[in-house]
Amino acid sequence: MDVWVDLTNSPHIHYFSQLIDKFNRKGIEYYITARKFQNLEELIDIYGYDYFSVGDHAYSLDEKLINSSKRIVELTKIVKKLNPKVAIAKHSVELPRVAFGMNIPSIFVVDNEHASAQNRLTIPLVTNIISPEGTKKAFNGNSFGSDITSFEGTCEVSNVNSRLSSNFSIDEHILEKIGANKSIPTVVLRPRPNSSYCNGKKDIVPEIIENLIKEMDCNIVAFPRDEVQREKYVSLGIIVPKTIDAISLLYCSDAMIGAGGTMNREAAVLGVPTISCYPEKLLGVDTYLMEKERMIHTREIDEIMNYVLENIGKRNNNIALEDPTGLMFERVTEYIG
Repeated sequence: MDVWVDLTNSPHIHYFSQLIDKFNRKGIEYYITARKFQNLEELIDIYGYDYFSVGDHAYSLDEKLINSSKRIVELTKIVKKLNPKVAIAKHSVELPRVAFGMNIPSIFVVDNEHASAQNRLTIPLVTNIISPEGTKKAFNGNSFGSDITSFEGTCEVSNVNSRLSSNFSIDEHILEKIGANKSIPTVVLRPRPNSSYCNGKKDIVPEIIENLIKEMDCNIVAFPRDEVQREKYVSLGIIVPKTIDAISLLYCSDAMIGAGGTMNREAAVLGVPTISCYPEKLLGVDTYLMEKERMIHTREIDEIMNYVLENIGKRNNNIALEDPTGLMFERVTEYIG
């Protein structure tokens, strides 16, 4: 086998799909492993790729450690059998450990310099690092001695392009499918991550929803992180989908307000007016998009509302952003000849 690809988060399938399709066109043999997390496996099935389902997500620290350890064991068994020439992943905790232990070169994509625990567990072990320019700058030399190859864009450029140029194309009927009114604007909201670095931070999405309802006639679509949030958002009378094609929705939306990361950046790449209300220090990739005037950041409700009212529906594609797929392919082929 030539290449091992490990997917551990839902957006990873969008991110790597163009690379995988290129493998198929070039006759490069690969296999995919995927962790059970959110709707990742469902998305892989939509793309039509075969994969090994290995490991589960966890929330508590002890469960994270136990599940990661079990996953390392299972991945080691698979890797020993298939013996890839090179491994590639984005922020997978387990791939670098297994690849290092099995003496397999690894290519690691990093776009979160604040994920200190994951970075300390992975970056010292990998062979090559690929990161957006914004992340490389934000590391400020703390790359654990590893060299970083950067590109002028964000990983979400690949996420979006995977849908704009693949068989799994944008669903332009997505608004009808979720019961939205196409004659009025659509605003998408996403709360903060349920991660250790955001614990204890207030979810301001309900307050934003209440203000949107008061100020304008629009479809409001929110993506909760847990059942408590889901119940709250549903009680406010807005659209709360269960499983949905989020990139297609962003493509058809008029504004994005998010306390997370990936959906904000996907919206910004698409040129949708985007407001980050992320509750922690911004990532380098977010600062990069702000410098490119693709996104703003504020947690002040009045500022959020003013920006939405002034910019809703005004697309901004003022500068081209680089897709990292070509760079990843170059690095992979260096190892497989």
